[in-house]
Amino acid sequence: MEKASVTRYSGVNAKVGDLLVNRLLPSQALQSVGHFVFLDHLYPTSHQAKAPQAPTGEFAHPHRGIATFTYLFSGSLEHYDSNGQHGIVEAGGAQWMKAGRGVMHDENPSPRFQAEGGVLHAVQFWINLPSSVKAEAPEYLALHPQDIPVVDLPAEAGRLRIVIGSFGDTASPVKTFSQQYLYHLQLNPKASFRWLMKPGLEYAAFVPGDAVLVNGRAYGQSELLVVAPNETVLTFTSTSITPTDVLLFGGEPYTEPMVAQGPFIMNSHAEIAEAYEDFFAGKYGQIHYQPLAIQS
Repeated sequence: MEKASVTRYSGVNAKVGDLLVNRLLPSQALQSVGHFVFLDHLYPTSHQAKAPQAPTGEFAHPHRGIATFTYLFSGSLEHYDSNGQHGIVEAGGAQWMKAGRGVMHDENPSPRFQAEGGVLHAVQFWINLPSSVKAEAPEYLALHPQDIPVVDLPAEAGRLRIVIGSFGDTASPVKTFSQQYLYHLQLNPKASFRWLMKPGLEYAAFVPGDAVLVNGRAYGQSELLVVAPNETVLTFTSTSITPTDVLLFGGEPYTEPMVAQGPFIMNSHAEIAEAYEDFFAGKYGQIHYQPLAIQS
């Protein structure tokens, strides 16, 4: 970690089921960026083709007080939750789930991905909800690649996918409850993009793979960059001869009290205790899985 106008975080490896991830948020030094309180990077992982298996519920788990957001660079994931929602998204798509007052959910490689094999590469964010929203009913959105608006950047620099929030007059269909954004910057080879900072917002960038220069310094290979409040502009420059990916995210600060424990993020320890009591009492419901089917 280096101290400058941009602070670098390399993360810590962790296992999620059989998968290896880089855990970048939270850390000992950084609790959140805007309302984004959690970031796991699922490293690109090759999966051999196999006979598809239906989810068993082994990895189903609860959430409360947050929205989860999984964004796919490659591969395909299937979602189930105890609110009766089911969806499958492919590379370039995402799954948004508002846990609200409590829900069980389960994400696994889709049946067709299991049958065909390939590389699974994704990130998952947790987005802290305002206290006024934490008690609302759960919601789910399968965000397919064609649902995400795209803006072409000047001077053939590449394009910007508006995954969450808005950019100029272009807005994502993902529901938000605060001023927040998540953009996927896809830089063309040898291209540059200048990102202007707005006062009062928090800014971060995540470079999942090949390095890019940020204000002349190289970052890459699953590194998180957090921008100092006094910074006014970042310049991203590709030195690669292939397109380069950067995720830009943040927004207005979360100003309410925050207590995190396990899969729950609430505003007080009493609310955390209630979240666990409701979970053990079965109030989050059960997931009803559909028969295994491979979409053509």
